[in-house]
Amino acid sequence: MKNRFVLATTILAAILLAGCVEDTVSTNAPPQSGLTPGSNEQAYFDDGCVAGTSDARASMSSVYERYADQYDTRFEPYFRQGYQACWAANR
Repeated sequence: MKNRFVLATTILAAILLAGCVEDTVSTNAPPQSGLTPGSNEQAYFDDGCVAGTSDARASMSSVYERYADQYDTRFEPYFRQGYQACWAANR
């Protein structure tokens, strides 16, 4: 009886811990982007990617400038790169 209890407890613990696995795969910048995770450049690339994905899925044209109020002009190239890459990938 004690062995069955230990076995049942072990199985239950394994099932509960299986849901605790963290997914560490990034779905934003492609690995070849060369951007540093957590940097401003990466953040603007990611923001552009979200906007580009949304526009592509809504069958909108690839005009990233419509989001000019959402990015700092110093980081426009990164926003544009993210937008264009994700817009093209989601057409």
